[in-house]
Amino acid sequence: MELNLDGINADSLVQMLKASFTLDNWDGILQIAERLYSEIYVFYKVNLEKNANGKSMSEFKLKRSIVYYFGFSMCLKGIALEKLGYFNEARECIRKYENLGWINGMDAEGRAEVKYYHEIAQANRYVIELHEGNTSVLSDYLVYLRHNEEEILPGVLYILDSAIKHGYNVDQVLDEFRAQLADMDEYYETRRNVRYYIDFIYLEARYYSVQGKTNDAINTILHSLETSVKLKDDTGFRKSVALFEKLRNQTTSDQLDKYLDLIEQILD
Repeated sequence: MELNLDGINADSLVQMLKASFTLDNWDGILQIAERLYSEIYVFYKVNLEKNANGKSMSEFKLKRSIVYYFGFSMCLKGIALEKLGYFNEARECIRKYENLGWINGMDAEGRAEVKYYHEIAQANRYVIELHEGNTSVLSDYLVYLRHNEEEILPGVLYILDSAIKHGYNVDQVLDEFRAQLADMDEYYETRRNVRYYIDFIYLEARYYSVQGKTNDAINTILHSLETSVKLKDDTGFRKSVALFEKLRNQTTSDQLDKYLDLIEQILD
């Protein structure tokens, strides 16, 4: 479905991108990100011409450095393409935001944005390689995560997804980051960043199931259900119920009782 994005300014488009990301609306992100990039590029070129002719800058106000809009639009578009399985197209987006030093008139904030998107570009390349089953990049990706604590949870999500898809063991990764992930519980709940938080618990349960650790898988999916109920996350709840039902015949009576109790909470 085509979105009508006429007349929407850059900062509103940024908010739409963030909302679409939370909802896993990858097709919507592709449209919004492309519109944001084209809008900010036109704005940049117009202001370059005005500067060259000695005219005043546009009155159009941006809340962030212009570098941010170039980087954010292509970064989100690349993530959406990666989620949809268009890996080569995602790499093209990475190439667009990994070197933004060509932008004129940058201040300190702009230079910081250039540095950030250069670093995140390499990390997102590792993610695509992992999606394709290239586990040789895992050690390099882990080095990146160790130096970027705020990226640990989404990073472990990508690693779990790859391990599930390609059938390899990442127990050591989970063990290494167990303490940091546990410490993040409150952070992700209070900021309502439920998409990363619940997806991690759900994928961990799926991973244990694929690895044949059924009891761990069931206990983890019960934690996912409990968290989904608490945070009122319908998407996470539906996925967790589906996985539990798949494993129902292998549950203990205590596990089944806990599951039924959570279902009763929803019915009440």
